[in-house]
Amino acid sequence: MTKLVFTACLLLLLLVVNGGHHVVEARRHRERSKDYMLFVFGDSFADVGNRPRTSQRTAMSRAWFYPYGMSDSDHGNRPTGRVSDGMVQSDILAMILGGDESPPPSRQTQRDPSGVNFAVGGSGVFSGEAASLRQQVEQLASLVNRGIVEAEDLAESVALVAVSTGHDYAGRITHESSSNDMRALTSQVTDEIAGAVMRLRDLGVSKILVNLLPALGCMPWQSVGSHYSQCDSQSNTLASMHNTALRNKLEAFPQDVLVLDLYTAFSNAQPAPPCCSNPDPSGYCGQEDANGRPQYTVCADPDSAFFWDYIHPTQAGWETIMEQLVQPIQQFLGIQSSW
Repeated sequence: MTKLVFTACLLLLLLVVNGGHHVVEARRHRERSKDYMLFVFGDSFADVGNRPRTSQRTAMSRAWFYPYGMSDSDHGNRPTGRVSDGMVQSDILAMILGGDESPPPSRQTQRDPSGVNFAVGGSGVFSGEAASLRQQVEQLASLVNRGIVEAEDLAESVALVAVSTGHDYAGRITHESSSNDMRALTSQVTDEIAGAVMRLRDLGVSKILVNLLPALGCMPWQSVGSHYSQCDSQSNTLASMHNTALRNKLEAFPQDVLVLDLYTAFSNAQPAPPCCSNPDPSGYCGQEDANGRPQYTVCADPDSAFFWDYIHPTQAGWETIMEQLVQPIQQFLGIQSSW
């Protein structure tokens, strides 16, 4: 893949809307082990519909169009704004807590006792085209100030901070960037994430889960050039630098903060081809031509694929990831879950 095409893929795929069997079956009539309220912040790994629905299918709005949501039987196998064929990380975390799915998106105005999901695809700490992490946390602060979320809600609450797709590094790090450049930028990004965590603690959130970056170099948009046989070493080095810096900044709060090791969880299944793919390197899953003809293909069995599109896991992929994380989450929260 040429440098020009590589850069185009990087910018497009990181600026787009950033989305197993027993998960779907377990989404109804769950017994809650503890009444934690859940607040979700971050990007498309956790977004459940905060991206506005539009009538026009684009890379930014694609999560509202088929084939997204095709495996989500509880929502009629229809797209819901989740960047996946079905459930995403915040849904499965909610199930671990005893709920049915993620709390509703923040664009819905009615209070929900399960919590609020502020995450929005395309977000990051520097984001300009979607609410940044800091802005999302301030949305919660506004609800607190207005009395919509009360102190007792926060005293028994869990926050997920899912800044996970590497959006903040798109266009800022290239193959010509030095280690010092990468280290300086990862320091800035992780300072912002750590600052958001501290702000949540100050607001009164009792337990906070924070995603590490996955192995960015092994995601399909990086490994497609090698036919999904090799990872990009620089991108993985960048992710490792980010993760080390973030761990170091959060290790002072072991009772309040749990780091979720997405790097290891993703690495166990990478590199791998996506279920939904577009042969055009500047195209996207779900793209249609002017006559409505699909420009993408979908694999026969999404449940057998780890990745849904070039950056996001399938519902089955998220199940695989969260199965690796459920035990430390349960221990950290002091709960038992049938998930």
